[in-house]
Amino acid sequence: MITRKRLIDQNAKPFLYQHIGDYQVEQMRSTMGARFRIGDLAEIVLGLYGALPLPIEENPNKNMGRLKGSKTLVLADSPNKMTGLATLRRAIEIRDNLMGGWDKVVILGWNFSTEIGRDIEALGQGDRLEVLVIPPDLLDRLKKKGHKLKADEVRFSSLQYLKLGSVSCQKDGERETLSVEIANYVLLSPEALNLDEANRDKLQKIINSDPLALIEYWSVDPDYDGEVFRSVWQDYRGNTDNDGDPYRVVRAAKLVGLPKKNGPRRICVRVVDVFGFEAEATVEVV
Repeated sequence: MITRKRLIDQNAKPFLYQHIGDYQVEQMRSTMGARFRIGDLAEIVLGLYGALPLPIEENPNKNMGRLKGSKTLVLADSPNKMTGLATLRRAIEIRDNLMGGWDKVVILGWNFSTEIGRDIEALGQGDRLEVLVIPPDLLDRLKKKGHKLKADEVRFSSLQYLKLGSVSCQKDGERETLSVEIANYVLLSPEALNLDEANRDKLQKIINSDPLALIEYWSVDPDYDGEVFRSVWQDYRGNTDNDGDPYRVVRAAKLVGLPKKNGPRRICVRVVDVFGFEAEATVEVV
């Protein structure tokens, strides 16, 4: 984030932004030793969620379990991958076919594609598909407490998400002016974050009173192709080009002089909060 801000401040040419590194895997190896396997961690995560492991012949990777007394399948995704559309489709297929089928599948993930919210909605599975976030500080807590960490001490949260406000496009000859507003941002539950009680209370007050104050950075792609996000406009905390407040981002963007678009324009907005979590929202305007 710091490097990205510096490049933007210097009016850099377009650059590629990527996530790399299996951070959780390396951290887990330092906790459990070099013989650690991904399945070992999945088994621990399932247990902390309260799921019983499936028989090994149906569950060779040790990453699937079931909630006792129900037909709910639980799948712990790998920490060295992004939970995205491919994972959702695979989980639905497993739900419908494994061991005679299940009523619901719950996916527990570490890292998520920015499109995850839109993908969940597009699949239209309703309450038969649920995606939850493994607490970001779980590995630290396992390192400190090990097997003494109990299920009732761990909170699996719903995904953060972004809501857009007014979005409009005005045409002027061969050019267009696009106006985009962000209306609300819903953070992960404060209980899932590695905070002490005093700071957790402070965070909850901000969530209740001014949730958009938690946004660190947001950007707009006015012509999103669904594959590559190309940021054309950005604002971030510390930037005073768009307004005089260094502690908050602006709530509205105005993109002037865009080339005229024949047909609907697909707009994508991405945000990053102060904890590093990302979310996006997409809308079409004519």
